[in-house]
Amino acid sequence: MARYRAGSRLSVESSLPADEASVLTLAERALVKALQSGLNLSRFDVNLRIAINVPVKCLIKLPVGKIVRDHRPQVDDWPGLMIDVTEEQILSEITLANELSRTFAEHNVRLAIDDFGKGCATLMKLKELPFALDRSFVVGCGTDKVHAPICKTVINLAHSFGALAVGIGLEKASDTMALISMGCDLGQGFLFGQPMPKERLIALLKQRVTVRPAATAAAAPAKAALETA
Repeated sequence: MARYRAGSRLSVESSLPADEASVLTLAERALVKALQSGLNLSRFDVNLRIAINVPVKCLIKLPVGKIVRDHRPQVDDWPGLMIDVTEEQILSEITLANELSRTFAEHNVRLAIDDFGKGCATLMKLKELPFALDRSFVVGCGTDKVHAPICKTVINLAHSFGALAVGIGLEKASDTMALISMGCDLGQGFLFGQPMPKERLIALLKQRVTVRPAATAAAAPAKAALETA
């Protein structure tokens, strides 16, 4: 796979950061050059997907669709173009990245996360903290083909760090059972209790403390009878 980079610095003696207009120009030239290289290769019946690094701030200003239409190889089996965007830019502009990805897909252009994993380095500092599964993933995690593997991955990641996994926003027993089967350690949500005044919570806790010993005492004779039977 061939790769071209639209850098953020100009090759000048001062080595000062390039201004925005210059970066935009460099990005456009890099796009055109990558597509032209693909065109040249296609003339030898070699169709490769070219990868190119372009900053998000350039992608939102460049007419990427038009550039691709004007310079892409006109072959039926063109594998398309891959645009690498750094993980940092993706995480800070996730909504925009999704929108760009959908738009570029119409032109057989795909976005890829470059340097993936750098943002996870901070996880090394979180070994002692629980990993909380957001409600947006928990809801329907028993059946949703996207949410379920994400929940399982986060739970496994938490356990690999020796940490606990907590399901947040549980409202359905089915979601709770799904998380339990995945190995989730703790849960929080309306399924276990609605928001209530502190006094009400204390009263319920006291009630549980008094009910549990009574239930245990009642179960003891039955257990003894089973053991002697």
